[in-house]
Amino acid sequence: MELQDRYESFESLDAEILAISVDRLDQAGYVVDRLGVTFPILYDPEAEVVRRYGVYDLLGDKLAAPSVFVIDKEGSIRWRYIGRSIIDRPSVTHIVERLEAIAAG
Repeated sequence: MELQDRYESFESLDAEILAISVDRLDQAGYVVDRLGVTFPILYDPEAEVVRRYGVYDLLGDKLAAPSVFVIDKEGSIRWRYIGRSIIDRPSVTHIVERLEAIAAG
């Protein structure tokens, strides 16, 4: 998984990855174990958080649309990417570039 492989790039920018999964813990836990993910994952089986961010069921599948939010330490959203399909996701390189641009001010 590219996010895990590039985790140090995020840490060097004083950024943290937090994944959110609407799967049940037993289902999501299997994927975490299989992929060796070490960053935090919020389990949101009731989809409360993804609804608040406005990304729940956008694709008509009762799941969160693939999304990335960059939130600063004050809690403001500085950048967002919301996928238009299940495979529409920004590259990790693109995310890192956005973080670098925000850090540069």
